[in-house]
Amino acid sequence: MRSDVIIAGAIVAVAVVGVRFIDAKETTGGQPPIQQNAHTSTPVAAVAASSYSAATGWGSEVRISASRDHQFYVEVDVNRRAAQFLVDTGASYVAMRDTDARNAGVYTTWADYTYPVRTANGETKAAFVTLDELEVGDIKVTNVKAFVLPDDQLSVNLLGMSFLSRLESVEARSGELLLRG
Repeated sequence: MRSDVIIAGAIVAVAVVGVRFIDAKETTGGQPPIQQNAHTSTPVAAVAASSYSAATGWGSEVRISASRDHQFYVEVDVNRRAAQFLVDTGASYVAMRDTDARNAGVYTTWADYTYPVRTANGETKAAFVTLDELEVGDIKVTNVKAFVLPDDQLSVNLLGMSFLSRLESVEARSGELLLRG
């Protein structure tokens, strides 16, 4: 159980570092150096809705109860295929295991793994993709940026801020996480 928490923390670091690389690549067009110090905590806090939110089911609510390890796990339909995710406000992007991405019709090749990321297991590469749609309950968000990582580098899919920031709000209270679309 403790190793899962450590691995989840490492995945958060991967997502945060990867976001910095993608943002730097998009603004400069170059390959940025690997960042050493990534923030790895995963606080649950209110998330402001973005001005360009593409969430449908606006006004819908999804309540997620905390698991035994005090984390929030949820089934998400990725391109209409179910997969388990850990809600992670510390992850800048959604991060998916390669197997789950393929099940959802998102195919990557080794040539796509060009974004260097650092995990607790060392340095690895991730593929950057856009998912057609993510659906949690009645809340659906389209064109969501995400990372795909090899299965051995990611133990659980992460529902990060590239999805969560496009909702009306995300808040934790009394052992529950409330997502508002």
